Amino acid sequence: MDNATSISITQNHIYVVEQGKHRLLKLDHSGKLLDTIGGRGSGNYQFSKPVDVDATNGLKIFVTDYNNRRVQVFDRRGQFLSSLTARNSFGSTDRYQPTEIAVNNFGEVYLVDEDQERVFHFDLDYNLLDEFRIPSEIDKIDDLLVSSTQLIAFEHETNTLHKLLLNGSYNGFIPAEDVQSVAVSEEGLWMIFDNRMEFENGDQKSVEFGISIDAKDVAVQRSAIFILADNALYKIIFSP
Repeated sequence: MDNATSISITQNHIYVVEQGKHRLLKLDHSGKLLDTIGGRGSGNYQFSKPVDVDATNGLKIFVTDYNNRRVQVFDRRGQFLSSLTARNSFGSTDRYQPTEIAVNNFGEVYLVDEDQERVFHFDLDYNLLDEFRIPSEIDKIDDLLVSSTQLIAFEHETNTLHKLLLNGSYNGFIPAEDVQSVAVSEEGLWMIFDNRMEFENGDQKSVEFGISIDAKDVAVQRSAIFILADNALYKIIFSP
């Protein structure tokens, strides 16, 4: 892989953004490459600096296409469905500058817009439900996670996990010193460090890797943890 930046897991597949080649990879859970979507360009099925992918509900795959200022949406077969590109505001059209994206179990989408410093919330048919300005306590959202009750914004520079209510209200923070990447589920919070993983669900458990991993992203599927590095993908079997 060439500068992999994001990973998302469904029941049967793994999706990886390979930013260095401006494409999306589809793999099975053993890591076998099944398909690729993309190549540099501005048309459908093409990307220019893709940043993030989320396919949480397994039915639609969302990829933030940064330089093309859109989110491309594909079905689980990899067929293009549509693009999220802009909203109308006071008679003008504001194109999104999408970075991070998070999809909940109902298929609702939360999208970070870098230019407008806002988070947009869409229903499963891409109708805008809500939008809110990123709270002043956050300088930059480097990763956005969603559960049934909250949003978590990971800010790398300050080593902080910011907790937000689903309406955008600030709800506190968790120090995240030396954390490289995080994942959240209804079971709890996974934090990936250089050579270990910590799981928190009231109690705290730690698993040593035995190797050093420069994690770019992490995803959880049942008892399997998938950790994405620049040019490698690691699978760890772990029962919380």
